[in-house]
Amino acid sequence: MPDEKSPNQEQEPVETEARISGSKPSLPPAVALAFVIIALLGVLIVMVLKNGSWRSTPSDADVSALQAEANALRSEYNRERVAMGLRPVEGDSEAIEEVAGRVKKDADTLVALATSYQRMLAEKDSELTARNAEILRFERLRQSLSAEITRLQGELQRSMVNGSDNDLIRCDLADLKAQRDALAAELNEARQKNSGVSAEDYADLKRQLEETQRAKEFFEARVQELEGDLSKAKLFASSENELLPAAVELFRSLRKLENLPDSEISSAYSSLAVALGADVLKTLNFATGSSALAAADDEAVRNLVAEIPDGDLLLAIGYASETGSVDSNRTLSSDRATAAAQLISSVKRPGQLTQAVYLGQTDRFSSRIPERNQLVEIWHIRGK
Repeated sequence: MPDEKSPNQEQEPVETEARISGSKPSLPPAVALAFVIIALLGVLIVMVLKNGSWRSTPSDADVSALQAEANALRSEYNRERVAMGLRPVEGDSEAIEEVAGRVKKDADTLVALATSYQRMLAEKDSELTARNAEILRFERLRQSLSAEITRLQGELQRSMVNGSDNDLIRCDLADLKAQRDALAAELNEARQKNSGVSAEDYADLKRQLEETQRAKEFFEARVQELEGDLSKAKLFASSENELLPAAVELFRSLRKLENLPDSEISSAYSSLAVALGADVLKTLNFATGSSALAAADDEAVRNLVAEIPDGDLLLAIGYASETGSVDSNRTLSSDRATAAAQLISSVKRPGQLTQAVYLGQTDRFSSRIPERNQLVEIWHIRGK
């Protein structure tokens, strides 16, 4: 019956998708309806030609039935078009060329829409991938900064503890000195009044004086040890904010040289000597994974320090190759710089300045041979 739903109606979305994806589609409803209309028209034409005139056509009931079926098919076709968002067919009849043209136009429109949607989906996928990569990069940066903050907090806590111990020991030492002075005065007074002090009392006073002297020596040694630890904590600058003022501009300039051509790096080093009064005195090379100075470097650093005027700064900048993890290379480069600065600090004069800082992993000194990036540069920065 014309009012019953065609079996192909549930398959229309699949057919449309098949056309969009490029596979061979089944017969579209529009073409099927067109063929039905053509067949009905063909039947009418054959009947007219067979009987010779319109007056010899079949009965009005047969014609009405055919017309009703054609109208029902057209109505069903229009419903399909409206459901797909297309304009319904108007008029009682339409040429097959017009039907085919309209169907082709509709198909082209659907293909264009599908292509546009696919392009939009591809753009969204690309954007989503970029966002995910950015989120992952920020997460890695956050973890790295968190580890660095934890390390710095530990160093700060150790420095504060050492500083408080130092103050306590100084107080104890002052008390012991006061006791020693009191005992010494009492001993001298006893000597002057030899007749009023027994030998036993004199021996007891002398024993107390010796114990106080030994305690004084112990606390003095402890103070020196803590001052050494405190100087080591101040020796290493973990960031630009902890650097001495004379070293800040040099540190910023060197940090900008990463990933530049060799010619530009060489030119930058030359300009630093003029602009900042800074030049590289010595480059110390290290074995892979090591922060230990070679014996030859130890002797060379000692000789360099003797020639530096008072008031000038010797800045040890540590590097590591790009093999291994970023965190381990950051620690390794800082250990190398600290080892060099500690050696300088142990042999320098009081008027000379020294400090250590790191720039982490790099390939600035050689992109083909990683071992050439495992070094410390000792910069001489002349005082203003």
